[in-house]
Amino acid sequence: MARDHVTDERAAITADFIDQLLVEAQGHNPSLAAAGARADAASAGVDSVRIWEDPMFTLGFWQSSSKGFEASQEGDIIYGIEQKLPTFGRPELARQVAEAEAAKEQLNVGYETEKLRRDLTVALVELALADESIGLAQQDLGWLEATVTAVDNRYKVGKSSQVEWLKIQTERAKAANDLKTLKLERDHRQVEINRLLNRALHAPWSAMALPGIADAVPYDDRLVSAALGFAPELKVMQQEISENEAAAQVTKRQRLPEIGVGVEARQYSGDGGLREGMVTVNFSLPWLNSKRYDSDFRRDQAKVRAAERDAADYTLSVDEEIHHLTVELDTARRQALLYRDEIIPLTEQALASASTAWENNLGLFQDVLDTRRMLVENRLALAEAIADQARTLAELTLLTGIKDFPSYVAGNAPTATP
Repeated sequence: MARDHVTDERAAITADFIDQLLVEAQGHNPSLAAAGARADAASAGVDSVRIWEDPMFTLGFWQSSSKGFEASQEGDIIYGIEQKLPTFGRPELARQVAEAEAAKEQLNVGYETEKLRRDLTVALVELALADESIGLAQQDLGWLEATVTAVDNRYKVGKSSQVEWLKIQTERAKAANDLKTLKLERDHRQVEINRLLNRALHAPWSAMALPGIADAVPYDDRLVSAALGFAPELKVMQQEISENEAAAQVTKRQRLPEIGVGVEARQYSGDGGLREGMVTVNFSLPWLNSKRYDSDFRRDQAKVRAAERDAADYTLSVDEEIHHLTVELDTARRQALLYRDEIIPLTEQALASASTAWENNLGLFQDVLDTRRMLVENRLALAEAIADQARTLAELTLLTGIKDFPSYVAGNAPTATP
């Protein structure tokens, strides 16, 4: 039997195509919109930091008693205004905290964008794998229908048994049912992509093609350096350290007193005359709660240490993850080459031999069915290995920012920047 080929036209999954979808998603994807809103809120928080606190106005009334001074002498209306001073650099430190938070949220937008690129790539690969599976299932169903006709003709002339006729009918019915299942699964893959793009969930997608077998990506220091220089999640962690350090400095300054100045006056309501005026200076006494402020400062220092340890642990895990992904890439590549170059050609030869033997009454029909089933499974395994490569490359892109790995392997790809 001749080797089957998929003849339908399918769209390719390229870096440019992913970039186009990413541009669309940036205006519609809810998670990106939420990250952008958090970044906007943090930027507004920088502008909201006040150097001068709101002044405090006081107003009071004094009623003279039967003994003592008269209201006409002392004044019976008391009013004043008090203003806290921006001492000890507190406003500058508060602004540094707000700026650090804004920078972190902006980096988080970049991280969410790169994650969305990964998710879109993986979702398109899953759609392409579903299309490949449907194509193979349709080929298999076509072969089974042709074989049903052949078995019917042989059965009529007494060259095939009723058991053979039952087997091929059963195989065709199962294949038709499996094809329906694969089409339903493909519909769900469309839903996944449409959700990421915030399109109508059941908007149709054209058939997608799996990429070819990718070149090997060796594990080396250059790849690790690219990951450490790009990894958006690591940059978010590093910025969180800066934010916690700034917050710790703000807490440290809280142990210093707050100082305010004010003006107070007394006036008599009878003639409107000013009876008394004074200038006041007041300050808080934080020493009474010094232990509490020390605890606050230790808390913020612990947050800084925790953020530093998280970043250090992630830095170590990047190297491990790069090594793990390159091993997975190599495994998927070798498996794909094994199926494409060895197992599938041998299975096709075996199927042709089994079919010829059966047609000439020299072999069993069950051998033909078993070999054909093996061929379909092997082609599916090849498609799955290629899809594994594409998924792993998407994870590597998220870590390193490298989109064109063939150019990178050849030494022509520039180091990505976040």
